[in-house]
Amino acid sequence: MRTYELVCAFRVKEGQDVAGIEAVKKILADNAATLKSEEDMGDRELAYEIEKETRGRYRLFNVDLDQEKLPKIEEAFKLRTEILRYLFVVKGE
Repeated sequence: MRTYELVCAFRVKEGQDVAGIEAVKKILADNAATLKSEEDMGDRELAYEIEKETRGRYRLFNVDLDQEKLPKIEEAFKLRTEILRYLFVVKGE
C-alpha cells in the first residue's frame, strides 16, 4: 500500500460539493482505500473556467491504497459530475 494525497475540486452550486465529497469517500471505501485524514480547503476561484464553473470547493484527502486500484478509482471519479478535477500525488516513501 502507498500513501497518496488526493485533492478534489467540486462544484459549489446546489450542494453538489457535499454529494461529491460523499461520493469520493464511497468510491475510496469500495476500493479498499483507508482514509487517514481530510481537510476542507474552502471555496476558491478557479484558475480557468471548467465546464462553465468559475468557483470550486477544494478538499484534501490523505489515503492509503494499492496502486493497482488507482485506475479503477480514477475511472469512477470521471463518471461523477460533481467532481470538476482531481489529482493523486504519492506522498514521500
